[in-house]
Amino acid sequence: MRPAPVVPLLLTRFALRHARQAPRQTALLVGILALGVAVYVSVRLANQAAVASFTHFTDTLTGRSDWIIQPAAGTLPESVLPELRAALQSSPVHILPVVETTAARPRPPGESYGASSSRTTFTLLGVDLIALSSLARQQAAGDSVFAQRTAGAATTGRAPDPTRDFWQRFRAGPQLWISGELAAELGAAATLELVVNDTPRVLPVAGVIPSAQDAPRAPASLILLDLPQLQAISGKIGRLDRIEFVIETGPRANERREALQALLTRLGRDGERWLVTSPGAKRETAELMTRAFRLNLTVLSLIALLVGLYLIFQALDGAVVRRRGEIAILRSLGVEERAIRRAWLAEAAVLGVLGGTLGVLLGWAGAQFSVRAVGQTVNALYYATTVATATPSLVEVLLGISLGVVASLAAGWWPAREAARTPPAQVLVRHAGAAPGAAVLRHAWIGLALVAAGCGCALLPPLRFAGGGRFPLAGYAAAFLWIFGGGVLCGFLLPWVARAARAARERFAVARVALSHLARPSGRHRLAVAALLCAIGMTAGMAILVGSFEQTVQGWVGRSLQADLYISSNGGQSASAQSRLPPATWRAIAAHPAVDAASALSAFPLLLDGLPTTLTGADLQLVHARSDLPWIEAPRDPAVFDAARNAHLVLASESFVARFRIRVGDTVRLPTPVGTQTVTLAGVFADYGNERGALLVERRHLVAWFGDDQAANLSLFLKPGTDADTLRAELLREHPGLMIYTHASLRAEILRIFRQTFSITYALEVIGVAVAVIGLALTLVSVLLDRRDELTTLRALGFRRTEIARATAIEGTVVAACAVAGGLVLSLALGWLLIHVINKQSFGWTLGFALPWGQLAALAVTVIVTGGGVSYAVGHWGANLPADREE
Repeated sequence: MRPAPVVPLLLTRFALRHARQAPRQTALLVGILALGVAVYVSVRLANQAAVASFTHFTDTLTGRSDWIIQPAAGTLPESVLPELRAALQSSPVHILPVVETTAARPRPPGESYGASSSRTTFTLLGVDLIALSSLARQQAAGDSVFAQRTAGAATTGRAPDPTRDFWQRFRAGPQLWISGELAAELGAAATLELVVNDTPRVLPVAGVIPSAQDAPRAPASLILLDLPQLQAISGKIGRLDRIEFVIETGPRANERREALQALLTRLGRDGERWLVTSPGAKRETAELMTRAFRLNLTVLSLIALLVGLYLIFQALDGAVVRRRGEIAILRSLGVEERAIRRAWLAEAAVLGVLGGTLGVLLGWAGAQFSVRAVGQTVNALYYATTVATATPSLVEVLLGISLGVVASLAAGWWPAREAARTPPAQVLVRHAGAAPGAAVLRHAWIGLALVAAGCGCALLPPLRFAGGGRFPLAGYAAAFLWIFGGGVLCGFLLPWVARAARAARERFAVARVALSHLARPSGRHRLAVAALLCAIGMTAGMAILVGSFEQTVQGWVGRSLQADLYISSNGGQSASAQSRLPPATWRAIAAHPAVDAASALSAFPLLLDGLPTTLTGADLQLVHARSDLPWIEAPRDPAVFDAARNAHLVLASESFVARFRIRVGDTVRLPTPVGTQTVTLAGVFADYGNERGALLVERRHLVAWFGDDQAANLSLFLKPGTDADTLRAELLREHPGLMIYTHASLRAEILRIFRQTFSITYALEVIGVAVAVIGLALTLVSVLLDRRDELTTLRALGFRRTEIARATAIEGTVVAACAVAGGLVLSLALGWLLIHVINKQSFGWTLGFALPWGQLAALAVTVIVTGGGVSYAVGHWGANLPADREE
């Protein structure tokens, strides 16, 4: 009989008949597979939405530019504009100077700082509106930026005189052009209140940013101002953040583009004065910065799917055992091995399609929640993103379905092989008992070999990306090898427990029945304990990582943050916020009679070897005297804390050292507005607030290099007897645009952000354990279906329904307890791997090792009790199974 026409027949008459007779079991399998796919799709969509939000934002800002020049550090002096115009002469090139800063709406009265951290951070862009309007008209890209809608038209309904309104607005002071989305939110309001640096400002809305047909719509968080106006309110008078160049279209535009790049590079002295970048460089940098974070989250999202693979394999393997009589008849009728194998794989593929499709739908729904958690983490660690929703593309839909099919086929391959290779005569004479399972689960040396291979992988270095990111591929390979190896080894605990409980077996009939099945465990018992071990090991391992991280962060905060008050601008909360404290503001606060000492911190974004990082400056002597920096490698030269002798010394965070691969004693060339500064690395400190790394120098030198005395934040050490809360209230009355934390409130806020960062991992852990417990129930259902004859015999011998249920509960509880024991041992190894390998290679942070005993004990008790309860319910159901019952 040819295999081609047989496979569809077997699928419809053989496989689907069993699915119709056992719809709940089939639905459970599809649901488990869908849950695994859904978690993966949800995290993937959330990751892509966060990056796409930033990509859309940067495309809106720089998508029409041909080239961009920006300093490697600091700002560009406005005096370079005449030089550029003279160099370009009559070339058909538009020069667009840009100033950029951030702002946020004021915190509502009574709102906690924790709640305010979720406020939108607006990007304020100062551009030459006259030049931009001229360029827009030349490109026929729509109406001018400032004539789309005016406050006057919005309130009076009459068409304004464009020329008169234009000059009136410019004479009136700063005016805002906002996105259509923000305009719809404001409604009839013609003003918007924003905190820029330290000052709340009520600014009039002059118009809506138009969108050209072939250009992306303006993001909701983008606000345009005229260049001089934003320079004035942001404290950047005479300075530019970047300059963009647009070449007029026409013949030989590509040649002019190449010539412009060569000219800008020459004028920039090959990067000494400025860097020449393409419009997509910022987008690519953002993608590279978050690649490791997104890959780590994606790998974690596969936990539920990995557990699901165990269960699908188990279900299909059990189906082989239960249908082996039918398989033997088919083989006797001449159906070839490959036809049966293909039919079995086709059944697995159908499960995969159904599970993948349902998983995509559930993943899309879950992404609407996970996107906020991912977005908040990206905001805290990398850059501002306003992502709120995630929309799947056709590619994502196909990927989710394909993942379900591939996972199901991978799990169904071995059962299909076994179904096809078993001789008919052997099957027909075999009693429908418990199958020993795959040989790989019955050899301890295989588990030991997998564990040993994982130890080897744990010693390998990470993959390094072009943008400085690192991904611990070998570390994750070690985790998976230990999980699979532990699953194999944990199965050998079952007969050991059965032998150890010999006294209970001899004394209680119910225990004898339950433990007799574990003395020689079936393949499904081994799979169930492996699936539970996987979920418990990963869940407890993540709990160890989070607990260790939290304890480390608490110690870091307690040692390094010793001031009484911490002051920053209330105008932005993301990692890329640019709000600063003007010199007049922070110096006036530092001179307050109640202040004993003040430490101002300056921070400037820095491009070092093409990678973004941060250059910070502080009073190192005061920092050394007033706080206890957690040193990874303490400086040996005391000159680093002496402002008169530390002009060429620098301290670096641990993540900076790991990212740029330098050591104490190495030199670093720092680009600054006054020229390249060569400094020597004197020490390495721990810093858990910046994954990109940071350098710390004496602040007075930094101010001299950059010509900017603004402060990113200010720490106040108060005189004895001064009440911090009272002074905080006084300062807020005088400076309503500031955010002021006391020592206790800052500690609480840092820990809140920390827990928020890990919020999505908690959901992944719960899902993994839930799937594994469901898998235990599925295992016992399959086992009881295989024991129909035995159950009939037990009832004939006088066993009551409750006794059979108790026997099944003991069996399930022992399986759960063995999985918990093995899972907790595995979690210690995975916790060490996550802390000292995966975390270290991904972020460069050194963490202490802490065991959250309470969480681990709660997890163990929950799984064992839940496993016992579920097993009792399954046993109660199986007690009345008739001997001739089909699936």
